[in-house]
Amino acid sequence: MQPAVYIDPLTGDAVPTPALEEITRERREVRFVSGDATLAGELDLPLGEEEAPLAFIIHHSGPATRDAYGYMAELLTQAGFAVFRFDKRGVGRSEGEYGCCEEKDALAAYQAAVAQAGVDRMHVFIIAQSIGSEYLAAHFSEFAAVQPPAGVVLLSSLLGPEDSVRIEAPLHIIVSDSEPNLDAITVQAVKAHRSRTGHKSSYYIAEHSEHTLFDIKNGPIDWSDPTWVKRYHRGAMQSMLEWLKTQVLGSEQMLGSESE
Repeated sequence: MQPAVYIDPLTGDAVPTPALEEITRERREVRFVSGDATLAGELDLPLGEEEAPLAFIIHHSGPATRDAYGYMAELLTQAGFAVFRFDKRGVGRSEGEYGCCEEKDALAAYQAAVAQAGVDRMHVFIIAQSIGSEYLAAHFSEFAAVQPPAGVVLLSSLLGPEDSVRIEAPLHIIVSDSEPNLDAITVQAVKAHRSRTGHKSSYYIAEHSEHTLFDIKNGPIDWSDPTWVKRYHRGAMQSMLEWLKTQVLGSEQMLGSESE
């Protein structure tokens, strides 16, 4: 049994185990190899028998376990998405030494995720946060070679206009209003992406939030208090969910018209 709250020995952060049992049909432990290490991930499948669109998460920086995104898995599975999260190298149940090979590990996790039974490979979405946005932009062609994503969400994006164009897929950017280069990572990034890739792109600015999109309207986040997971920015997460559902609906309608 996993503890109800995991205390990260490196950061002191308190990471609660998400409450997924009643809102998923399966929580599947997935082991995969990246270089010289076997890493551990989890596929959370929503209720229902049909294949589900997949939301694959690329972490922010730091020694994060899969449960750093447990709150997001709860939101996404309730919206009908399968979710793949993983423990970074040397963290949680993953082998190896933390601090190595994060870009390669993310790609290996993606390969494992899209190969899972129960996933609708026509509707695979990548959600990359903070440093994860840079990893994805630098290696987008490699991710696309495994499975072209139907869309990409960049949370806490670090990408300006010169790098956003590397994401050759429909794109939605969600960032905090506290970012110092706000115009470059929203207005300019979207304008460049639209003109250079031909894909649709959009952005959402989360007011009164810190970099990782938690609400600080009532004060700063205490990461040692496990209730931090309840302070995710509602507008930011609603924007992500609505955009993802719109992408799924739009592609299904397009497939339907092609078959007529």
